[in-house]
Amino acid sequence: MKNDHLIRDLLAFLSVERSEANLEFLNKLIENYQKKVKWETLTKIIDWEEGGGTGEYLPSAETVFERVIYKGMGGTCWTHSIGFHWLLSNLGFSVHYVYMDPGHLCLRVDLDQAYYVDVGFGAPLFQAYPMFESFQAEDQREVFKYIVSDETIRIEREPGPVKTLSPKPVTLQDLQHVIKRSNDWETAAFIREISIFGYIDDVPVSLKNNKLKQHFESEKLESELSEEETEYWITERFGIDKSLYDQAVDIHKRMLNSFIV
Repeated sequence: MKNDHLIRDLLAFLSVERSEANLEFLNKLIENYQKKVKWETLTKIIDWEEGGGTGEYLPSAETVFERVIYKGMGGTCWTHSIGFHWLLSNLGFSVHYVYMDPGHLCLRVDLDQAYYVDVGFGAPLFQAYPMFESFQAEDQREVFKYIVSDETIRIEREPGPVKTLSPKPVTLQDLQHVIKRSNDWETAAFIREISIFGYIDDVPVSLKNNKLKQHFESEKLESELSEEETEYWITERFGIDKSLYDQAVDIHKRMLNSFIV
């Protein structure tokens, strides 16, 4: 019953009507999720502290979506993929985790063929793509290239890193060493940054620490924000819950004092 209630609330949040598990329904879920849900490190920082004593850094899918719907949060690739995997499974899709080296979790959905699904990259991926066919997606912010060869599936982002995707399904247990590495303050640079990306009035907007970038069709605007302006953008413009923002910032400041490199 709890799952049914959460699914109803999530579909309402995404403005998607429930349907049979087909490609059209999947693409609508992906498109609206990408436009409405943020990529951010605030919850990553919070989950790191809460899981520090146990080594269990990943929240449940229910926690992920309660934050998304009611707190304006999102997450990184790990939490996005966990949540979207849970949603698709409960909607009748055949869905699996797949891993991208050197560090990224995404999904494989099997319908008439295998599809690559990725809602946790902050990339312009608004649909499912056949897993074994090359494609290119782009917007005013970046160019995303998915290159399939006999040996590898290679992902190139301009700007951004190059990664390699294995289409073989994996479990979260298989990736425990990667999860641990991604929660290491000494080596995982992105956990040491307050970062957020999302769409505001259909404009891709990113904020890393206090640097704001707005990617309009005709130009990119960059500005350095004060601490007060940063809080305003995150809580008012991105719609992030202020109490969770304050919690993450407090942890972030305390940990940076211990892990200055």
